[in-house]
Amino acid sequence: MNKTSKIIIGAIVAVVAIGGIWYGVSKKQTPTEKSPVKIGVIGHFSGKYADYGIPMRKAVELAVEELNQKGGIDNQKVELVVEDDNSDSNNAATAMNKLVSIDNLNYIISAQGSGVTSAITPIAQNNKRILMITLGSAPDLTAVGDYIFRSVPSDTYQAVKMNDFINNILKSEKVAGLYLNDSYGAGIKKIINNNTSVNNVDSEMFESASTDFRTQLLKIKESGADTLVIVAHDEYPTILKQLNELKLNVKIIASETFKDEKIIGNSGNNAEGVYVTFMADQKDYVDFNNKYQAKFNEKPSAYSMYAYDGMIALTKAIDQENSIEKVKNNLLKVNFNGASGQVGFSPDRDRTGSEYTVFVVKNGQFTEAK
Repeated sequence: MNKTSKIIIGAIVAVVAIGGIWYGVSKKQTPTEKSPVKIGVIGHFSGKYADYGIPMRKAVELAVEELNQKGGIDNQKVELVVEDDNSDSNNAATAMNKLVSIDNLNYIISAQGSGVTSAITPIAQNNKRILMITLGSAPDLTAVGDYIFRSVPSDTYQAVKMNDFINNILKSEKVAGLYLNDSYGAGIKKIINNNTSVNNVDSEMFESASTDFRTQLLKIKESGADTLVIVAHDEYPTILKQLNELKLNVKIIASETFKDEKIIGNSGNNAEGVYVTFMADQKDYVDFNNKYQAKFNEKPSAYSMYAYDGMIALTKAIDQENSIEKVKNNLLKVNFNGASGQVGFSPDRDRTGSEYTVFVVKNGQFTEAK
């Protein structure tokens, strides 16, 4: 081989090598994954009601982790943008405006009580962003507009169950109520007071910062009520203590927020005999409780399953078509077996297929009332 041939062969090898390097670099520069689908999560992750919000955020994270392990949504990973409202309505509105206006998110999960949720539903509706409520249960929340959905049952279900229990099991004649002064308390109060089978003798309201309920309880005692409906949050131990101090001889039926081990522990013997409406046990189709406990080394809260299913419902709708209007329509067609039973939505965008039952505290434990 002469010198000229060697030069030609060397040049060819160099060109091939450079071409290979260029191809490899260009190959690396070509994106193999689409941009992530970002979903906002806003909730009580600190402050007074963090015991509700934190387990719900974890349930959402579990749902997203499982989804991403399966490839995400059409090869797009799901990414969460989390905002803490510190259990405050003003903070919630600020956080919601950030998710909508700055982060420019189309889909938001709400792990917030009814009062705080009512501060963000108009923001979602006015900006045509889909909001999935997973904790707030006041009946009127979804009535704000057609972009508001809910994976937790509406209080309409539990208030109707309360009335049925009052009428047919307790056989009450005179009913009084002590209600938290927000959309949660007001929503249940409205349905209880529409019970024409009994005499509603008194309805008292209290603010969330209250620590003294004696004035309201004395009015209730004077009313001659034989049954008292209580709608509260962590105020239950104080209410029950003051109620027993005043020797109110009434049957008590509480809203579902009473069915909490911490509240029972803090109430002690004052909780004995108290009835509480709560969602009937749903079939866990996805082994959610065990998966949650394995990941976080703790049991989920009573509402965690609704946050998990709310996220699954939303991503199923997005999986069909990542367009706000089409996702909104897809949600109305969603139907699947989730952590909280069969999940679907009514034309009013409320969770369907919800049933309530009544429990009673016996020896410090919740047992189904007979």
